[in-house]
Amino acid sequence: MPVYANYAATSPALSRTVVKELCEYLGGTHLNAGRNFEGLEAGAIALRARKAIAGLFGLADPLRVAFTSGATQALNMAINGLVVEGCHVLATSVEHNAAARPLEALRKNGVIELDWLQCAADGSLDAGTLRKALKKNTRLLVMSHASNVLGTILPVTECFNIAREHGVFTVLDAAQTAGVLPFAAGDSCDVLVFAGHKGLGGLAGSGGLVLGEAACRETRQWMSGGTGSVSHSLDMPGFMPDRFEPGTQNTIGMLGLAVSVEEILRAGVEKVRERERGLTARFLSGLTAIKGVRPCGTLDPDRCVSVVSLVVEGRGAGEVSRLLFEKDGIITRSGLHCSPLAHRTCGTFPDGTVRFSFGRGTTEKEIDTALDALSRQARHPPGGQPL
Repeated sequence: MPVYANYAATSPALSRTVVKELCEYLGGTHLNAGRNFEGLEAGAIALRARKAIAGLFGLADPLRVAFTSGATQALNMAINGLVVEGCHVLATSVEHNAAARPLEALRKNGVIELDWLQCAADGSLDAGTLRKALKKNTRLLVMSHASNVLGTILPVTECFNIAREHGVFTVLDAAQTAGVLPFAAGDSCDVLVFAGHKGLGGLAGSGGLVLGEAACRETRQWMSGGTGSVSHSLDMPGFMPDRFEPGTQNTIGMLGLAVSVEEILRAGVEKVRERERGLTARFLSGLTAIKGVRPCGTLDPDRCVSVVSLVVEGRGAGEVSRLLFEKDGIITRSGLHCSPLAHRTCGTFPDGTVRFSFGRGTTEKEIDTALDALSRQARHPPGGQPL
């Protein structure tokens, strides 16, 4: 059996409970919410999913949850919906392209001023850097909760408290932390963005955003269309969540999220976090014994999620990743991981790294298998063939 170590990209399999409910739904009537009587079932599914997400992030009102095709769309909605012409925006030097590209596009088009908060080579950030970077016209702070390259957890709560003191809106990219790292959105941030297919264990093409009260008022609608509500008007509804959910919704994706997040809540996010912390600690400890392998990041399992990037001396990242799969059936991801900013920060641009990331299906035996395979790769000089 292959060893899957690419959870930072996507979870490889749905749980049996999720598959069972999805099959039952697909075998019956699956219509869209708000357009017909049978669609009432779809509306109930959407509400169930909103309640699950609200429970996960400590949100009192589930109607503050809006669903999208994923974290990328949600980040674009939040960023483009909150900026105003001439405003100043801050983001970190480890952001994923899902945030970095829309921000850079706004900068190039002369809409915003943009500055990157420089993280240390291990991905960590001193919150004091934010205080020094704030300007009178700073309106928005965008931060990853944890780097998808280095795994490093950023001090988002401290930074968001500073931002709030200065009236700055905050957007949290929780793509790598939702479902695996406890976090109560509540009053902590204005917008929290999540991906459904990673730590939440849902389907690809699902995700969304959680909006605070101020963000609900201030975020402009990014898309318009039919909602099944207020259909007499040519204007989008002004109430949540309809104002951010035009068109036919991904009901099956919402159902997958509802069931998978309910499972996470029953297990307890704290327990999920502790298990993944243990797996990461085992992997990092094993790497220290392998000469010729240089791991990136904090190397502290208490300060990172279960994402570890590394470089094997004398070998390209793509070559190492390919041989790990061909020789040992280990699935990793190599390259720049859609985050050139993070690789510039840690000094691995443009070659990139081999990234290992672990999740709910990872076992200690698989961790040891990966370490053994890396050890064999590292024992051979450049140009040699691995054992």
